[in-house]
Amino acid sequence: MLERIRSLSLLRTAQALFYLNALIWLVFGAISLVRMANGDTNQTINLMIVAVLMFANAAAMLGSGLGLGTRRRIFYTLALGVLAANILLTFTDQFGTFDLLTLLIDLAIVAMLIADRQRYS
Repeated sequence: MLERIRSLSLLRTAQALFYLNALIWLVFGAISLVRMANGDTNQTINLMIVAVLMFANAAAMLGSGLGLGTRRRIFYTLALGVLAANILLTFTDQFGTFDLLTLLIDLAIVAMLIADRQRYS
């Protein structure tokens, strides 16, 4: 019984961190759109592409969090894939405070998913 409660706690915490990550990426995307609307004409297309990618990432995070609740292996694998892509892409651009924050969240989720992998068979 205690193992089941621990496993459920890991699941809920991982889901909450996915939702937090989705919120962070939504905010980043909105900031990009605001910057674009403020007339930075040299960067308009770049900012639009970045904003769309941030919103897509937020959707992937939200979908991963929701999918984990189904306890299906495909969503577990998808969630690990989303996290792997995010961790890899974190290092391909300038690395700052917000990158560190999302990296730590991603690594925490990975650790929880690995610890709770038996749930997804």
